[in-house]
Amino acid sequence: MTTYTLNVKFYEGNRQRIIVPHRFYQQFKAVQFFRYGPNQTHVGCLTHHRDPSTIYISSQLKTKLNMAKHTSVTVEMDSNTCKIILTLGVFIAGFNVDGLPLGPRTTVYEWMSKAGEELGFRTVFFGYQHMLKEPNKIFGYHMDQNKWKQSYHEIPPVIYDRIPNRKIEHHPTVIETKRHLKENAIIFNQGFFNKWEIYERLMKSDTCSFLLPETILHPSKQKINVLLNHHPIYIKPIHGSRGNGIIKCGKLDTGEIESHFYYNDKAQLNRYAHMDAFYSQLFPNGTRGYVAQREVSLVKKGDRTIDFRVHVNKNHRNTWEVTVVCAKFSGKGSLTTHVKRGGTIHVLEEMFEPDETKRVERKLSQAALLLSAEIERTMNHPIGEIGFDFGVDTEGKVWLFEANSKPGFSIFDHWEFKKEANRILSYPFQYAFYLYNQQKNNLI
Repeated sequence: MTTYTLNVKFYEGNRQRIIVPHRFYQQFKAVQFFRYGPNQTHVGCLTHHRDPSTIYISSQLKTKLNMAKHTSVTVEMDSNTCKIILTLGVFIAGFNVDGLPLGPRTTVYEWMSKAGEELGFRTVFFGYQHMLKEPNKIFGYHMDQNKWKQSYHEIPPVIYDRIPNRKIEHHPTVIETKRHLKENAIIFNQGFFNKWEIYERLMKSDTCSFLLPETILHPSKQKINVLLNHHPIYIKPIHGSRGNGIIKCGKLDTGEIESHFYYNDKAQLNRYAHMDAFYSQLFPNGTRGYVAQREVSLVKKGDRTIDFRVHVNKNHRNTWEVTVVCAKFSGKGSLTTHVKRGGTIHVLEEMFEPDETKRVERKLSQAALLLSAEIERTMNHPIGEIGFDFGVDTEGKVWLFEANSKPGFSIFDHWEFKKEANRILSYPFQYAFYLYNQQKNNLI
């Protein structure tokens, strides 16, 4: 496909029109549609002789497409459609692993690129090692004719932070790179949530606090003992993710404390006659940085517990939408429903009858939208997606277990969500479109 970079001037006009330089009229005369991000409409095409490098766009077309105040654009011709090309940067890590240029998530990033392409986006994937000494330049990857290519790019105006874990996030070079990027671009979904900070914010909310199970920060040995006298608990690191570091414990009728956890990715079950032994072995450095959370009696299928993952995303109007609702089955003997621990992903229709499916989906969606609005309200940087882990107890009440600023891609292990990948992965581009327009119009 051929691209053209042109200066832009807007003019007052009550018809949806573009007026192109005469030297390009042969290439543009077949245009019937004009696309800008997620917006597309019919357009008429005229020509002018004023200068060879300016496209005139009518005020009617500008309004219809919600166009920002561009001074220049790159457009691409695709049959009878003219698309303004925008760029989204995706900041990642883990390149060239197992022969895959973008590591284990290469396939998902291919799908993401294709979803963006349909909305007129070029997607550039890069890491800290791709920053160049030349100011504001990167040497990033992009898809071209279904192949990965590396080339030079300006730092994209909007960047989607998909650094995969906290360890990489805290690397000094990554921190310095992000500091530089923030000076030149808008970054959304920066960093990872702190479980306790999210919990504290939500507990103060009149609209959301009822969704939270009892949770204690930095629980002392004595407090853990008191909690265990009433019900089983989960003890989790506040900076943990993907089920790492979680310990489930409860008191048996014998008075012993039984604990379930993973060590070197292998399930462990230990019993302790005394609290001192339990605490000193599992928490030799104390429980600062942990939370203790009451176990919820979850609905089950057979003898395996079910919890739920809900993804919410911002669209191009800066409005939250529920984009994924799925059930997660715990693996046999597993402590959690995480896929890496043997958990499996299911659509709700596989788990419930039609009427129950609608009820569960409605409850989970309502809770997710409430929580998203409240979490966003307390953030000081743009956030375009959140993944929620919910439980539903045996009485049908919804409980929030965790909120994640970088929900994983394990949902695509299920064929139903794989079919929906294009729709699901279009949302980062929709939100990037909103941020791009806000930036161009000097509103952020």
